[in-house]
Amino acid sequence: MSRLHPEHVSELLQQAPAPASVYLIGAGGCGMSGLGHLLLDLGYNVSGSDLVENEEIRQLRERGAMVHTGHAAAQLLAARPVLVVYSPAIKLDNPEIITAQNLQVPLVRRAVLLAALVHRQRGICVAGMHGKTTTAALLAFALEQLRVQPSYAIGARVPQLPRHARWGSGEQTVALRSPDAGGGLVALMEAKPETWFVAEADESDGTLREFHPEHAIVLNVDEEHLDYYANFEAICTEFSRFAEQTSGHLVFCADDPQLVVLFARRPRSISVGFNPLARYRIEPRSATGAPASFEIWHAGERLGEFTTGLIGEKNISNAACVIALLHQLCFPPMEIARAITPFTGALRRQQELYADESFRVFDDYGHHPCEITATLRALKELDCRRLLVAFQPHRFTRTQHLFKQFAACFGAANRLWMTEIYAASEPEIPGINGATLAQAVRATGQPVEFVGTVNALPAAIRAAMRPGDLVLFLGAGDITRAAHQLANQLRQEMTAPHKQQLADLVSRLAPDTVVLGNEPLAAKTTLRVGGRADFYVEPVNEEALAEVLRWCAANTQPFMLLGRGSNLLVRDGGIRGVVISLKHPHFSEVHLQGDRLRCGAGVRLKAVSIEARQHALCGMEFLEGIPGTVGGALRMNAGAMGSWTFDVVESVSFMDYSGNISVRPASQVEVTYRSCDLFKNHIALAAVFKGQITTREAIAKRVQECNRKRWDSQPNAPSAGCIFKNPAEIPAGKLIDELGLKGRRVGGAVVSDVHGNFIVNDGNATAWDVLQLIEIIQKIARETRGIELHTEVEIVGED
Repeated sequence: MSRLHPEHVSELLQQAPAPASVYLIGAGGCGMSGLGHLLLDLGYNVSGSDLVENEEIRQLRERGAMVHTGHAAAQLLAARPVLVVYSPAIKLDNPEIITAQNLQVPLVRRAVLLAALVHRQRGICVAGMHGKTTTAALLAFALEQLRVQPSYAIGARVPQLPRHARWGSGEQTVALRSPDAGGGLVALMEAKPETWFVAEADESDGTLREFHPEHAIVLNVDEEHLDYYANFEAICTEFSRFAEQTSGHLVFCADDPQLVVLFARRPRSISVGFNPLARYRIEPRSATGAPASFEIWHAGERLGEFTTGLIGEKNISNAACVIALLHQLCFPPMEIARAITPFTGALRRQQELYADESFRVFDDYGHHPCEITATLRALKELDCRRLLVAFQPHRFTRTQHLFKQFAACFGAANRLWMTEIYAASEPEIPGINGATLAQAVRATGQPVEFVGTVNALPAAIRAAMRPGDLVLFLGAGDITRAAHQLANQLRQEMTAPHKQQLADLVSRLAPDTVVLGNEPLAAKTTLRVGGRADFYVEPVNEEALAEVLRWCAANTQPFMLLGRGSNLLVRDGGIRGVVISLKHPHFSEVHLQGDRLRCGAGVRLKAVSIEARQHALCGMEFLEGIPGTVGGALRMNAGAMGSWTFDVVESVSFMDYSGNISVRPASQVEVTYRSCDLFKNHIALAAVFKGQITTREAIAKRVQECNRKRWDSQPNAPSAGCIFKNPAEIPAGKLIDELGLKGRRVGGAVVSDVHGNFIVNDGNATAWDVLQLIEIIQKIARETRGIELHTEVEIVGED
């Protein structure tokens, strides 16, 4: 693979201007999705893939990007990109990377494209091992507040910015002052027409060298990413080279001894810190807590007093670096103070998820011993009774290289829980795991409890909590899920109408079972509307499912099954009783049995199609275009492209409402159009799909045909699929088109311009909006054509 430099990528994009297509492999990561937003802003067609769906992918799809779940060569072929970009997490044996190489499509790492875009404008890069996300976000936010409209690319979502990456429109008229002339007003002028571009520059994989910014902020260097760098000296060399490539000011933290060694004598380097020799010196005004007040002294004179809502000494230092750079860019100190004060931070950076008079819950991305020490020290300032900490180690290599430092960095915690290492696609290292790290922590005299799975953390921590406690979840993996679960549980304890029943249900089920009260359902449906469920349960296995059914019967509670939430409209009043979802991995297993696949009810239909393709089993290609799960497809006999679920099902296993499990051949199951009577009073557990062995090439061609037809005929925005059944006289979509109803709107609900039988959510729809729009369509069809339209989407819940 030949290496492309940013200048080559810039030239390529100029030769193939928008709306040419760019393909992103690993599109769901914050860095990659940020590139997607930048490309969309520039007018390019964006497509790509990732293994799982998340909020970043949803946002890209809402803006028109075509992002697939799962990696497949056919997807890249259909996109016909002029450039393919891949995340550092993607391995080089990925089928889409191999396809791009075979087709000789230019292929680059994420940082190369980001650098190419940064170099189009006046780049400001924020670098360092710790704190760069928050610092870059603060700088971008401050420039916004200063009436500058910068471009930016931040490595996390920032609630106070429209999205975490944007191509800015340029600078506006601003009052400029000379930073080295006593702060006096020197001119009121038009700023340069070129736009500032604030970018978080990542050093983890050696791509820091791709950036040649105009200005830079370097926060720290540390022993990190030693899976890539040979040693600490190699890290320092990387940062020295980055400094040499910075043409203007390089702001650095004077409290980091190694940065002082590297940059103190460099021309145009600007030191910032508590260090008395720093060019911009920090003098704290408030002792502890947040908001924090501090003074900045520049060249022996008081620049001004500043306030930040961010917690801890490190955040004050990082904010001071932003202040120093903005001052060097000639922004007045009073305006800088006004610009930084409202900033509340980026997601997962000391993010407060819950607070009341008894408890506070924080979620933080910290995964390095230095970050952990600083974060614990900062949160201790918040005057909590006890600091309860849950930590998920991140990567086997990092844990191995920094094993002793991890063992000694939790001293400020009053209670500590540790879970298994989040692999981040790394292979296991013998002897390096969460349990051995917990033993090492225990050997220092720090009590620690090892909890094997992240799902078990909320229950373990909640049992230990006492009024006045602050709970902190730490780690760069999926521990954030546990943090949100605990925060939700605390909210439910305060508001749920069935508190005692919730506690009783929790006590009956295994610790890994997800049990939530008053749970929002909008995010669990593809239309993304609807109210809350009284109770929401994800059983860990069949026994737990049976126990939930028994509890419902004993407590006279109605229940319903929820798959992926496609073909479903939940009313705004929510659902009384219990919503059961078979999302646990136990119900999402796929097993190959000759030319058959046994698939759990929780398996997504797209995953069935992918698994069949990998084993050269044809006949299941049509499942690629159905957005639900196996369980929902069985209950609805879901279909697409002229084929139906039960066309390829050989047998089904199911549970009756008393908890009894049975297996039945598909030939003995009565199905009709979009319906299966068996599953009106039974719960699907699994199905055996039968395929026919053929070539992968033939399957890929059929999948491509199905996908192309679906992409051409279905909208990307959130929807519930087809709203109406097709009447005998005319397909529903064609009828709605002929009635001129495409684009008809009620609130945030809109009849799709792509397919008339789809109602899409433009981002702020309610279930009421959708229901009103359905009634309008039905009324017009009845009055103008005499045709009764009946809903195909399942409507549940209360108004």
